[in-house]
Amino acid sequence: MARNSRRKEKHTITKKRNAWNTAKDLEIDSNDDNEFSRKLSRVLDYFAVNEDLIQFRRKVNIHVEHEQTLILKSIGYNRRLYIFGSQVEGTTTNGMMSDLDILQRFDTFRLFLDSENPPSQSHDQQVVIKVSTNGCASQYCVLTIIDPSTLAIRLQQLDLFRDPVDFVDFFRCVWTQTNGMIPHKVMFLLRNHPPAILKQAKRHGPAESLWRIDNVYACYCKSLPKQCKFVFERPRPGHWPSEKMLSKAKKCGVFIVPMGPPRSTNICTYDNFDYQWRISTNLTERLFMFSLDTVHLKAYVLTKMIRKELFIPIYRDRLSTFHFKTAFFFAVETIRPDVWRKDNLINCVKYILVILRRFLTRRNCPHFTIENVNLFDGKFERHEFPKLVDTFTSVINSLRTKIEHIQMDHIGMFLNDCNAKQNERSKYHTNVSALYKTVCNVFQGVIHTTKGFESSVLSVNMRIGVFMHESIHLETYHRAPLDEYRKYDYALHNYMSGHASFGASAYLEQTTEGQKNTQYCINKAKQIFKQSLKHDIIGTYMRYASFLFCNREYDEACNYFEFLEKQIEEDKKSNLIYQLFVSPSESLALQIAKLSWEQSSKQKKSFVLIFETEEAMCIPEFLRCEMYQFRFGTGMCVQIEPYLYYLQYRTYRLLNQEHKQSEALLKLTIFTKIIKPTQFNSHFDLSLKMLMHCLELEQKKESV
Repeated sequence: MARNSRRKEKHTITKKRNAWNTAKDLEIDSNDDNEFSRKLSRVLDYFAVNEDLIQFRRKVNIHVEHEQTLILKSIGYNRRLYIFGSQVEGTTTNGMMSDLDILQRFDTFRLFLDSENPPSQSHDQQVVIKVSTNGCASQYCVLTIIDPSTLAIRLQQLDLFRDPVDFVDFFRCVWTQTNGMIPHKVMFLLRNHPPAILKQAKRHGPAESLWRIDNVYACYCKSLPKQCKFVFERPRPGHWPSEKMLSKAKKCGVFIVPMGPPRSTNICTYDNFDYQWRISTNLTERLFMFSLDTVHLKAYVLTKMIRKELFIPIYRDRLSTFHFKTAFFFAVETIRPDVWRKDNLINCVKYILVILRRFLTRRNCPHFTIENVNLFDGKFERHEFPKLVDTFTSVINSLRTKIEHIQMDHIGMFLNDCNAKQNERSKYHTNVSALYKTVCNVFQGVIHTTKGFESSVLSVNMRIGVFMHESIHLETYHRAPLDEYRKYDYALHNYMSGHASFGASAYLEQTTEGQKNTQYCINKAKQIFKQSLKHDIIGTYMRYASFLFCNREYDEACNYFEFLEKQIEEDKKSNLIYQLFVSPSESLALQIAKLSWEQSSKQKKSFVLIFETEEAMCIPEFLRCEMYQFRFGTGMCVQIEPYLYYLQYRTYRLLNQEHKQSEALLKLTIFTKIIKPTQFNSHFDLSLKMLMHCLELEQKKESV
């Protein structure tokens, strides 16, 4: 035992010395690049990635996680949503246009390792599953249901309307035929997407990709399999990850995702492929990323830019971002911390590329957190490795030139401007910063999802059925204590507003088709509308007023117009997002980025209103035509103030209140003169179209 300990200690010292000496040698050879590194760091600060932007991206995405988890639970899905990858890490740029990586954890399943005792008691609405790694490759496992014979009895006891949706759907499968073994394809069966969605979606590993959103559905095991303890046990210099970080990582657990081993390898037999699941350490990896400083992340972002411009055209996703991230992790672990400096940035990029080249030379890219995994398996043919090594060598040897020619986010162009020393300060201020662009993109609209499209392809009767079914779950959850999600209840009220609009839209469509129906559905929608108003968000009031107009309840709509106008005028005094679009400035963007998410989210919902395609009948017909000019799923984003004036004009015109009608038209006209069109004000065009429509109704086309 003592001999093994001494051998391990000797290996650690040798590894530390070799790594640090390599870093020192590179540093000595590259002293002339210090000034270039400083310029590169400044350019990245302004145009790509900096501390404020990293923290803003993380804040937005972490809060979206909690909000969407609350909403999923409120409508009967026993899931927790996570966002992984570059968006939440803050390692993307506007020019990179990274996908959004979403993972939904099914809490219906309670997993335990085969080396542990089964849980003594499980929740009535949980399925106990054993995770077995015996006979599987290091990153894979098999899932087996405990006592599948009891499933038939539990199925008979289910309430299809009140039990969690995932639980009900899972029990529709016949598990006795597989002796309880669960094929990973079940996760794709539980998604319940309409055929129109499935035709457009693409499988990408365990993810289902649609419109730059990658969705992964997974189980969670809080215990770490033996091979996932590798990161805690292997020799390392010791400066990163810290002991405190490693203690946290031990509590992260693992996700079990629906993906078998590569079929092109001999890792498993074809017969067993469908029953193998992949073990994923996303939470641990995210924890490690969050612990790194800005210089680390700048170096990593630069390697991603190099990958995208130099390697993707040839190798596509076979040489993936995860390969670069793995090399990055090993670089941070082995290179001493004082080397990661702004004036040494170009060398930091070299360290990452050198380590990845070493992996390619060995044809083995080890996983950072899981033992005995080669991330190159199934990715490259043997003859491709030498060419890749040569390409990496060429890039490393001419790295400065390669960086100066990066087109993404115009990094190369701005670097050359700095090198030419042509009034560097004024050059920066003639272009908006990455932080400004990101703040504008986040708060002028919404991240598009498949939600609206999924519902719009259903028949009107099916949509009403979905509305009534989800309403039952929503009422049950709304009466229950929110617990740790209480601080996000503003998101639930906003969702309720959209849900009410969804149901009301289906009802209005039904009436236009001449179908006779009771008022029950419309009354249910109104009830939910009024519940959503309790959080006092201007957008929820505006959505309700829009429905009232479309339902021809003009007098009731008028009761909200005056209230809304006063609320909007009061809100504009302190609404930084409104002020940003009236008088754009970098300082305002920074102020908004530093607001709490609850504040900025409420300000956004008081400034713009998002209508999904499923709500089409709750907006006037003219705007409905505008919505359908775009592809399904994108919906429509309208600024609330001009939309209010437009609805006022249309309502007062129908009520023959000419004085108020003229006032509304004047206010809409003045608004379009105050708010000027900018690169990031995508709503202005729609505001102008509403004004033009009013002028056409006034037969004043010459005024357009």
